[in-house]
Amino acid sequence: MIQDSTDLIKYSDQGLYCELADTWIDPHKPVNRALITHAHMDHFTFGCNEYISTYETSVILKERIGSEINIKTYDYGKEFKINGINISFHPSGHILGSSQIKFNFGGEIWLITGDFKRQKDETCQEFEKVKTDYLISESTFGLPIFKWEEPQKTAFDISKWVNLSPDKTSILFCYSLGKAQRLLNEIKKTNFKNKIYTHTSINKMNNCYKKLGIDISETNKFDKTQNIDAYKGSLILLPPALNKGSFLKKFKEIQTGFASGWMSIRALRKRSGYDKGFAISDHADWEAILKTLKETEAKNVFFHHGDSEALIRYLNEKNSINVLDFESKK
Repeated sequence: MIQDSTDLIKYSDQGLYCELADTWIDPHKPVNRALITHAHMDHFTFGCNEYISTYETSVILKERIGSEINIKTYDYGKEFKINGINISFHPSGHILGSSQIKFNFGGEIWLITGDFKRQKDETCQEFEKVKTDYLISESTFGLPIFKWEEPQKTAFDISKWVNLSPDKTSILFCYSLGKAQRLLNEIKKTNFKNKIYTHTSINKMNNCYKKLGIDISETNKFDKTQNIDAYKGSLILLPPALNKGSFLKKFKEIQTGFASGWMSIRALRKRSGYDKGFAISDHADWEAILKTLKETEAKNVFFHHGDSEALIRYLNEKNSINVLDFESKK
């Protein structure tokens, strides 16, 4: 057994670290060996000597980092050893290839959720319930105010938003990886008839999904040099980084929207500068986080990647789980 129960996995300014395996999880800086939960930019870094992930994540990482990276892949549920520690990946439901990471050592199990969601999503594997002794959970939307609607309702709202303004160009900002593919899949089910254009960064991720067997709707490539009138009545998906692009001024009639869980907060919708906010997230909401804590049967939990104060207060009042703090262990 581990002498100090908080010793197996620690947190530093470089990310989560398992000293016994000499392995980092989603490091922020280049390291020798990195376990990667998924291929969003804030969960990996360039320049690591060795990456370890699911095959699906490796395909996306190679698109984003470069095909020459040194990466090992393992199927979901397949155990592998590093310095005597049994490690395995399990679906987290966040995006295609995303994983929870399970560590089994000395009779104790540690589980890192990575980013996760519990809603149905046909573009990625469904979240897997994994029992554990120690849980390290994300808490991006760890407040009771966050409660997601069904994604199909959001897709119908987007379709209606576009169709009610046929003389305008509708631009929807969304993350290029995961969110865009999920939206395209859901919008397809609404029998949306208008043309859909997508940015190059989204097209690249669409191609990765298609390569991995996910049915993504065909879209037209957005070209900001094209005649602006050609986009009237259509839906354009762009990454959020372009929401201040000077090319937007070329459009005479335009309406803008943002698809994000943060759009469920009215004040943020008003301050965002978008005409419309659509609350859809690839993270767990408050109830889904609590449900997951219960289903893992964890007796000890750490939170990271988000706002955990309300969760900690709630769990302490319920006295149902031991909440540990990485900050006090640095």
